[in-house]
Amino acid sequence: MRKEILLPALAVGGGAAGFFLRRWELNTAFEADTGLHIPGAPASVVLICILVALAVAFALLSLDRRRAAPGGYTGAFGAVGNTVWAVVMTAGALLLLCGAVLDLLGLPEVYAEAVIDAQVTHTNPFFAILARLLLGALALLSFPAVLLTVKRGYRGGDEERYSGALLFPAYTCCVWLIEAYQLRASDPVVLDYIYELLAIMAAMLALYFIAGFSFGKGKSVPASVFSALAVALSLTTMADDHPIYVRLLYGFVILYLTAHLAALHHNLHLRPTRAEGNADQDLGPKPESEETSHE
Repeated sequence: MRKEILLPALAVGGGAAGFFLRRWELNTAFEADTGLHIPGAPASVVLICILVALAVAFALLSLDRRRAAPGGYTGAFGAVGNTVWAVVMTAGALLLLCGAVLDLLGLPEVYAEAVIDAQVTHTNPFFAILARLLLGALALLSFPAVLLTVKRGYRGGDEERYSGALLFPAYTCCVWLIEAYQLRASDPVVLDYIYELLAIMAAMLALYFIAGFSFGKGKSVPASVFSALAVALSLTTMADDHPIYVRLLYGFVILYLTAHLAALHHNLHLRPTRAEGNADQDLGPKPESEETSHE
């Protein structure tokens, strides 16, 4: 099976398995009265082992020393005329837009609660919603950026260097990580939120390496590994109790990075191996040398 099918299928399938294992863990691996984690709980051990095995598998499948990384974003992730790719990417963009809108619509309620808390803590309630406000604003700005990326990848054409459209989703994940940690920092049980933070970090790194192709720093192996990890971890943490806008953001990550993962390995498969490329280069000067000898 070609990697353009195998890797996305493994990421989605592994994430689905992680989802059910996380459900099992939430139901059996925490004390009912205190909420503390039960050391050595079978669900936790199995889930961790599965995720580690997936990470190793993603790394091994992504490593291909025979082929050089494609140049430019379109060369690496473009899918000219591929309707399925365009539909999946557009669906991810719509989930991102819906998540941004619901995030911003929920701010008045969150601010009202922060005002009440500020009467006790004597803090500025605005800072309690700042990270969420920035997250909603960046997610909203990322929507047209993603649509522009879809348009360029679907139509092909000239490569645009230093594309700012690729950076907006990465910036969104940076603020999302801050917002998620801010909400969870007071929780002493790390297993309550570790998969949530790992999913966002993997998505942020994947988007960083994807954008790197537009800035002349393309690295296909980390882009592939972190994209697959982000998909699997996002599906895993969907088992947790998240607000709707957060679930929509994870949905965007799953669709957007799955499409990029498939496109990357499709384009890598089309490239000649290094040996073939060297052979073509060796064949170039021979006719000229032969003509010289005849002269």
